[in-house]
Amino acid sequence: MSESNSIERAEDDLAKSLDKLKEDSKDLKAKIEQEKRRLDLPVDSKLGNPEWERSVSDGHLDLPEEDEN
Repeated sequence: MSESNSIERAEDDLAKSLDKLKEDSKDLKAKIEQEKRRLDLPVDSKLGNPEWERSVSDGHLDLPEEDEN
């Protein structure tokens, strides 16, 4: 009788653990998707655009160096 109770308890613990893992997995997947959306760059981004790189190569957008005194 004691053995069957411990088996049932172990089965219940396993079922609870699996449910918690599934819930945690779902939460983690939602967080990952949210971060992916947050980091998406617009399609027309200047990042990596060779024409933009050529147009700013003269340094006109550079900030002047400041003395750290």
